[in-house]
Amino acid sequence: MKNIAKATAVALLVVGGSVVAVPAYAADLTCSGDLGSQTVTGTLTVPAGVDCIIGGGTVEGDIIVEADGWLDATSVTVTGDVIATDAYGVSIDGTSVAGDIVAYSADTRGGFLYLNDLAVGGSVEAGGIDVEVTDSTVAGSLNTLAATYVDLLRTSVDGDVSIDGSDYGVSVYGAIVKGGVSVSGSSRDVLIGADADGVADSFGNTIGGGLSLTGNTANLRVASTTVYGGIALDGNTPAAAFGTGVLTGSVTGDYTGEAPGQADGDQSIAVTVPEQGDGELTWSLEGTSNLVDLGVAEERLDHYFADGEIVPIRIQDTRRDNPAWSITAQVSDFTAGGAAVSSKYLGWTPEVLESEGGAVAGPAVPSGFDSGDGLSVARTLAQADAGHTRGSSLVGADLELKLPLDTPRGTYTATVTLTVLG
Repeated sequence: MKNIAKATAVALLVVGGSVVAVPAYAADLTCSGDLGSQTVTGTLTVPAGVDCIIGGGTVEGDIIVEADGWLDATSVTVTGDVIATDAYGVSIDGTSVAGDIVAYSADTRGGFLYLNDLAVGGSVEAGGIDVEVTDSTVAGSLNTLAATYVDLLRTSVDGDVSIDGSDYGVSVYGAIVKGGVSVSGSSRDVLIGADADGVADSFGNTIGGGLSLTGNTANLRVASTTVYGGIALDGNTPAAAFGTGVLTGSVTGDYTGEAPGQADGDQSIAVTVPEQGDGELTWSLEGTSNLVDLGVAEERLDHYFADGEIVPIRIQDTRRDNPAWSITAQVSDFTAGGAAVSSKYLGWTPEVLESEGGAVAGPAVPSGFDSGDGLSVARTLAQADAGHTRGSSLVGADLELKLPLDTPRGTYTATVTLTVLG
């Protein structure tokens, strides 16, 4: 992976860019197209047939999605509810919805509700659409009626889970439900902690209340699931098939397969450990100002001299297996009006300020006034070997500028190009 960014130098050297103010809308807003990371202080409406994209934004109110509208939200914060009726679809990938999420297809089955990595402060209700809830938390209940299919994966629900009439199946893996779970009226695979062959999934389920399976008319498999309130089975054709890892206080109704073990104890603790993500390698400037001012150069015996420090750079590496990375910098010529001076006269001494991510400082580079090409060619600021400590590092460098005495007077600027390889 290669990540390159340029920053303009001011008053001899500036590392950084610009600060862009993010406006806040003062009232309700109708969304059409890419809203970006805006803040809406009222209700956000996605009109009929319109696509609305939000990335990193905040809605201080409700989101209403009208017929055939599509809400595609990433890292969004919503202080109210999300309500969609006959929508083309609702996809929310992080961060939080403080209220309820309600999505229904009123007339015919169609549309979808995809929730991922989301904290829901209220309940989730859906009907007549595809439903996927993954790696999320729901403070209320989760209820679906005549959903096309329902996937509840690696998600915690404080209330009850009720899934009724999903003709294209139900999958529940890695769910932690404090209340009860009810699945009824499905005519396709119902898989509770098991695959279609009954093999236990590594993401098992923990249910604080009861598990009720009634009136399902297809492949019904239960494995790797602990039910503290008991399992109730009724009217399932064929009968439920139990695999390994089923624990419960009691069972009523017909089942085949392995007899469940006893779920006991005064109190239980459940946690789901997800598969490690791919992660990413990122960097950012860290400081209240992006300006590095070397001031007024001091005249010495045979050269002008100025020094300073670059704005520290934070490198965060969360990638799987901790591969090697490096960050280099190259500086363009200094210019003032029509005059240009080579950046070879700028040297540095890199240093690691914080090394939780295993960073190692690059070698010192002298000013080209003494020898070499200075920072006119790419130089290593810091690096980390493969297998380095997982985390972030903060790196910086002391700058040293030596200019010939015949350098034309002026205030010079240059451009720094930072390149991250990993």
